[in-house]
Amino acid sequence: MATNFLNIEKIYNGLIEYDYDISELTTWKIGGKVKCIVFPQYESQIVVLIDYLKRMNIPYYIIGKGSNILFGNNDYNGLIIYLGKKFDTYEITKDIDGSIINCLSGMSLMKIGKIAKEKSLTGFEYLSLIPGSLGGAIITNAEAHKKAISDLIISVKVLENGMIKDYTNEMCMFKYRTSIFEGNKDLVVLSAILALENGNKEEIINKMLIAKDYRIKKQPKKPSAGSVFKNPNLAPAGKLIDDLGLKGVYKGDAKISNIHGNFIINEDNAKSEDVLYLIKIIRDKVEEKYKISLDLEIKMFNI
Repeated sequence: MATNFLNIEKIYNGLIEYDYDISELTTWKIGGKVKCIVFPQYESQIVVLIDYLKRMNIPYYIIGKGSNILFGNNDYNGLIIYLGKKFDTYEITKDIDGSIINCLSGMSLMKIGKIAKEKSLTGFEYLSLIPGSLGGAIITNAEAHKKAISDLIISVKVLENGMIKDYTNEMCMFKYRTSIFEGNKDLVVLSAILALENGNKEEIINKMLIAKDYRIKKQPKKPSAGSVFKNPNLAPAGKLIDDLGLKGVYKGDAKISNIHGNFIINEDNAKSEDVLYLIKIIRDKVEEKYKISLDLEIKMFNI
């Protein structure tokens, strides 16, 4: 077992683990061992760490709650920065119509939703049931029940090539299921300021119950990464997959959910190659039938 990783301890004083099974931190429960993983608690740790990694040409990758990623089963001989365990503090400032919440990017959407409920703040009810981090939600402009995270963002604090900058909502270039941060390794989302309005606590709780009930009825309970594909203009991806009779198709322990066609679930011990096989089947069948190409909503790494 490794005792260090290119002397990373000299510049980073936070929690470090070596030879770590990344499947423990992904909602799909899929992934191999990573040489080194760190759990930063402060922005300063991330700034110093990324500067060092770049100077030393050490391969690295940043993940939040691991809720929308297919991580390959091969071992990763690099470093993972995990922003979903300790990087989750926040501050609330009241204003006339509601409150401003400043959250670090590792904070879960569920936690933000809970805080909003306790403070009788509305606007986050539907997003609060998404099992991911604020940072991941911003990068992908997460949406639920036609409410997108971009609707609430005032600004985003970003580490850009060693410099910390504040991005306005407009600068984030939010679009359907994407943003300027998508696939841009030089832009690291550190925190964000959200604006929520004053609301009625009973109504807020009711909306959260509606969202919870919807997920229970419409989404599978087995490990998954949520929707695999973005919805094309033609129709929801899940409907296209369902209409093609692909629900229930499986490879190994990976299976296209019988409950929702746009979910691929891990029945027990699915491998990344099993999921990739099903993704290819879906894409090929949809393109053959509808003459369109489905875009992935999930991220892939170490594949």
